[in-house]
Amino acid sequence: MAEMTKIGGVILSDDRKAIIVVRKRGKQTYIIPGGRPEGAETDEDALRRELREELCIESSLLGLIGEFHEPAEFDDAMLTMRVYDVEVRGVPEPDNEIVEFQLIGRNYAAQGIKVGSTLSRHVIPALVARGDL
Repeated sequence: MAEMTKIGGVILSDDRKAIIVVRKRGKQTYIIPGGRPEGAETDEDALRRELREELCIESSLLGLIGEFHEPAEFDDAMLTMRVYDVEVRGVPEPDNEIVEFQLIGRNYAAQGIKVGSTLSRHVIPALVARGDL
């Protein structure tokens, strides 16, 4: 199985009770915004570029939440995903392959929202454990 690395950004609402998730064109599952580094990009460079491309916002990394390993949601590959807390400037607007975004809290499943496994198994539990969401 192929391997891939992606960088993801957690964007918390002002009250820290919800995060922004995105849905790609042709998919029903929501994931955290981000993507693959290109060339010699650092994690911060890659995430800043991806957030500009996907949500038309500027961003700064605040700190690493964790590095997680899961089968990739949309590819036949094993995924290593490094997820960071992100501070953003601007108003998010879906662009590129992103068709929509929404804010979800810890009760997303009860609302019928389907999220990717890295988000459900690792990121959301990490945020809840530290007192967010």
